[in-house]
Amino acid sequence: MNIVSIADFKKGKYALSTGMYDVATLQDYIDRYETRYKIDLFGATLAAEFNADIIAGAGVPTEPRFTVIFEALSVDRWACVIHSEGIKEMLLGFIYFEYTKDQINQMTPIGQVLPVGENSDRATTLYSMIYARYNEAVKSYDTIRYYICQNMANYDGFSGNAKGYSYWI
Repeated sequence: MNIVSIADFKKGKYALSTGMYDVATLQDYIDRYETRYKIDLFGATLAAEFNADIIAGAGVPTEPRFTVIFEALSVDRWACVIHSEGIKEMLLGFIYFEYTKDQINQMTPIGQVLPVGENSDRATTLYSMIYARYNEAVKSYDTIRYYICQNMANYDGFSGNAKGYSYWI
C-alpha cells in the first residue's frame, strides 16, 4: 500500500502536471520510488514491518514506534534541533525529485529529445527547485534515521542507509 498518491502532486510545493498522459507515468514513479526510499530508510526487514503496519492501519501506522516517525518530528542533536515533516512529506520530496529530473528529456523513436514549448522556454535544472525539494527530503530522512538510531531498542531489524545532499553543478 502506498502512502503517497497522485492527488498529493496536484497542489502545493510538489505540484506536477497530472493530465491524462502523465498519470500512468507518475503512478509508476510512486510505486517504484516509495518502496525504494522506505527500504533505504529502514532496511528491508523493518520496511516490511512498517508496510504491514501501514496496511493494518489503512494508510497510517498503528504501532507507536512507527507513528512517532510518521508524523512531524523534532530532535535535539549536538546542540541544535533537527526536524522532519514526516515520512509522507519526505517521500513526496524524493518522488518529486525523481520524476522531475527524468522529465527534462524525453525518449522518442529518433532518440532523446528536449521538449520545447511554443510560448515558453524550459527552465534549467538550476532554477527548477528539484534540488531544494530533494535536500528537504534528505533533512527529514536524516532526522528520522537519527531518531531511530537513538532508539534502537524499538527498531529491531533497522539497517537503513545514510543519504547525502545533492547540488547542481
